[in-house]
Amino acid sequence: MKFDVLSNTLLRQIALILSILLLGGLLFVHLDSFIPALLGAYTLYILLGGWVKKMEEKWRMSRITAIVIVMLGSFLMFLLPLYFVGQVLFHSHTLALDQYSSFFKAVKSFVEQVEVKYQVNLLDEKSLDKVFSWLTQSATQLLNGAVNGITGIFLSYLILYFMLRERELLDKTLVKIFPLNQENSEKLLGEVNKLVFSNAIGIPVIGIVQGVTGLLIYLILGVPNAVLWFLVTCIVSMIPILGSALAYIPVSILLFASHENVRGFIMLLYGFFVIGSVDNIFRIWLQNKLGDTHPLITLFGVIVGVQLWGFTGLIFGPILFSLFLLLSTYYRKEFQGKDENNPEDLM
Repeated sequence: MKFDVLSNTLLRQIALILSILLLGGLLFVHLDSFIPALLGAYTLYILLGGWVKKMEEKWRMSRITAIVIVMLGSFLMFLLPLYFVGQVLFHSHTLALDQYSSFFKAVKSFVEQVEVKYQVNLLDEKSLDKVFSWLTQSATQLLNGAVNGITGIFLSYLILYFMLRERELLDKTLVKIFPLNQENSEKLLGEVNKLVFSNAIGIPVIGIVQGVTGLLIYLILGVPNAVLWFLVTCIVSMIPILGSALAYIPVSILLFASHENVRGFIMLLYGFFVIGSVDNIFRIWLQNKLGDTHPLITLFGVIVGVQLWGFTGLIFGPILFSLFLLLSTYYRKEFQGKDENNPEDLM
């Protein structure tokens, strides 16, 4: 009899889990385009929630008033400029692709000269064309994602309003949905929030700092379309390891191809020693302030994120990758009895 009861309970539990997974899968498939907006709303919730709480507790404002002020202020300070940047990128994407097309033509011409002079075969022409075709496709996907991301900002703000209004309920619900005990659930939520905050602030700031550093030399050297290359530098600088080299190396080669050898050499040295140093020094400093995320995690996260969500994947991709590793760590803590103070168990 006991065996029958247990079997019946287990079967009902399995049926319920399968129903939840089926409904969740249907919702995910049909609402997948809204995932970036939801992620954006939660990111804004982490960044702005503390301000709403402070205005409520210290300044004695009503919650609705505090939410409206914070949302409007954040929109004017951060998202409105981002909207105009996105518009510039959208209208300039053809020019950007033409710039990289000129870069590949210059590389191709240089390789052909070397092959003729030294009678060697350095690079297959078809391979170079494939690389350019991949770059064109990736750039178009990234820019289209940027436009979709800008559209999703308004939906994110709608979701954000309800998140901030029901702040306590949201926090309790997030703790409950994790399949962990309460202590580990609260720790995991804190780690997730810290992860979201560090990526949402750190990745764009690194890109802007390197973009400004590059803009200085672009203007000094008289690089054509300096503002466009500034925006390109900001975007590619968010990608670790390769980063800003994807901007200043093409600029250098374009200068060499225009027979501006001195300016091309200066651009190459400045990019390698100055822009590269700013990346290394500032990234280390920022990681110490906001939290350490390994460059490889950021790199693979960006690759996955751009494929999933386009431009917004530059930020959410690394968060997704880090969250996967974080959940794996807490699984071992919860179910395998690993010591959280042992560094080997957290790798």
